[in-house]
Amino acid sequence: MHSATPTLARRYIFKLLANIASVPVYLVMEAILPRALGPQMYGNYSFATNVFQQFTGFLDMGTSTCFYNALSRRQREAGLIAFYLRVSALVLGVMSLAALCMQIPAAGNLLLPDIPLWLAPLAAFWAFLTWWGRVLRSMNDAVGATIASEMTRTVTSLLAVGLLGLLFWADSLNIHTLFAQQYLMLGVTALGYWLVTRRVWQQRGEVLRLALAPGQGRAYSREFFAYSHPLLVQALLSFVLLTGERWLLQWFDGSVEQGFFALSQKVSMACFLFVSAMTPLVMRELSIAWGRDDREGMGRLLTRFAPLLYVVAAYFSCFTLAEGSALVSFFGGPQFAAATLPVQIMALYPLHQAYGQLAGSVFHAANRTRVLRNMAALECVYGFGTAWFLLAPPEYFGLNMGAVGLAVKTVCVQAVTVNLYLWLASRFIPLNFWRNLGHQIWSLALLLALAFACREGSLSLGLGDQDSFARFLLSGLLYTCCVGALCLALPQVMGFSRQDMKEIFLRLKKSRARPE
Repeated sequence: MHSATPTLARRYIFKLLANIASVPVYLVMEAILPRALGPQMYGNYSFATNVFQQFTGFLDMGTSTCFYNALSRRQREAGLIAFYLRVSALVLGVMSLAALCMQIPAAGNLLLPDIPLWLAPLAAFWAFLTWWGRVLRSMNDAVGATIASEMTRTVTSLLAVGLLGLLFWADSLNIHTLFAQQYLMLGVTALGYWLVTRRVWQQRGEVLRLALAPGQGRAYSREFFAYSHPLLVQALLSFVLLTGERWLLQWFDGSVEQGFFALSQKVSMACFLFVSAMTPLVMRELSIAWGRDDREGMGRLLTRFAPLLYVVAAYFSCFTLAEGSALVSFFGGPQFAAATLPVQIMALYPLHQAYGQLAGSVFHAANRTRVLRNMAALECVYGFGTAWFLLAPPEYFGLNMGAVGLAVKTVCVQAVTVNLYLWLASRFIPLNFWRNLGHQIWSLALLLALAFACREGSLSLGLGDQDSFARFLLSGLLYTCCVGALCLALPQVMGFSRQDMKEIFLRLKKSRARPE
């Protein structure tokens, strides 16, 4: 455990730096798309791609996590890679068949209401490439090639946003050129990930063989089935719930409200970019710790990293909530003004996203997938019930809140579900659930108070209205300074003790004192 910790820290730092570098790329991309497509077409694009993205999640059924955990433990086993490439080909075949079925008007008009059906195959291929890229990226994390993998992602992202900006500047950006640009970006990224994997094998002096020995495919099939078959129900229920709630929004309110919710989702994802760097690496360490039967180690990992990741997410989420109006103006312009409240609500979504991934990874690492299945069934009941109540019109016993309602549902249901996961995890690994729950509440309250105080302070200086970019930057600077001072004065905000902070400062002094 001692030797793994520095490696984990170094890889996290590099992954975080890569994510930081990708944030401007992501922000530019998401500022261009809503303006270029408009609320209705942006809503069509978001809904169609979301449907097929959820479908790939259903077809995955946890097999990608099984692959990641198995490869983390058996890093020289090329047969695992060969087998999962065949699984990926099967997923592509099923996705293509589903997209073709959507061309039948009776099916397409029911499942994609008021959406042009020619979007279905375009969205299906996009969803597959997105999923496959994640699989290849996690494969590189599993074999310890994080740094090269993240360099590949950073370079391709920069090239992709440059191409997108060029299309926008030339007034050539529409739904068709957007998909072409996305295919190019995702395809080149996937190729880069694969080349990184091949280089890892070459550095080991081995050949990455993609042929399976007789009986090996059957053995892997049994291993993956034993891991994933309890997740079939979970995958199906998650697909029905997540697709169904977006379908309700589309059916009751149409593509424009869909576009407002899509914008709020994209802004929340920007907040999560800083946290997502760490979660796959901690998941890998949890899997390795479970393989060693080190439950104390799993508890230490969660106790150290879960509150820290929560506060990192809260730092961005609270500022996004306080500055929601300015961000909507920057991203979507005046035609997306009605998306301000959904954006402010969805700003809180990343808070429990990191917690959820970490808590879920405990059950994946421990092969307790039946718990995930049962939780998915429970969430489907209260999650879909909440979605119906908030989205349906009054004649169907709902509040008809549109994008605002779906944002409220998404944030609240996730907070409940994640804390249920944490409570269940605390029953078999040493984790103080109530301390974690208390930390979620008081740390969020402190950061929200700072974010709104800095916003009001910047407004009082008369640098422009609330959508002024100069005022927005000043507010962010003030907020960053205040949060930094708070963390130094009260390290418990980050889940650290004062002794932990002293050790960090001592390590920094030692690293500076080393000769060049």
